[in-house]
Amino acid sequence: MKVYRIAKKQYLKDLSGEGARLFGGRWNKRGHHMLYTSESLAISVLELLVHLDYSDVNKDFGFIELDIPDHIKIDLIKPAILKQNWRANPPLSFTQDYGSQWLVSQKTLALKVPSAVLPTSFNYLINPKHQDFGELKIIKVGDLDLDSRLM
Repeated sequence: MKVYRIAKKQYLKDLSGEGARLFGGRWNKRGHHMLYTSESLAISVLELLVHLDYSDVNKDFGFIELDIPDHIKIDLIKPAILKQNWRANPPLSFTQDYGSQWLVSQKTLALKVPSAVLPTSFNYLINPKHQDFGELKIIKVGDLDLDSRLM
């Protein structure tokens, strides 16, 4: 299965989850390494744009396409356990607790979660500390060339 990540070019191949560890995110608390990826490059773009001002969208960003082998088990968050306001900004401690507990459990390499930007689409959270992390393969690395009309 292909997943996508967008980052500043200098961090693009850093798959350690260090940024998430330093700053936390919707699905992890500070101190927990997590790699955020999406099911498509388009969803990755939407996830990026909600965090940037127009002046920040420039040639410093790139994308990476990763392959999660088909035999790797992926956990799925059940929509029924999500609270009505799980998409709140800033993120709720509920989602951060859930993701951080999943990381610590070492249950699976990846966790499929709905995108807060577009809940009918999905993001894949990857645990860089999981025993199967080495099976993740980089397929493609490229420049992110966005149309200025997006902003």
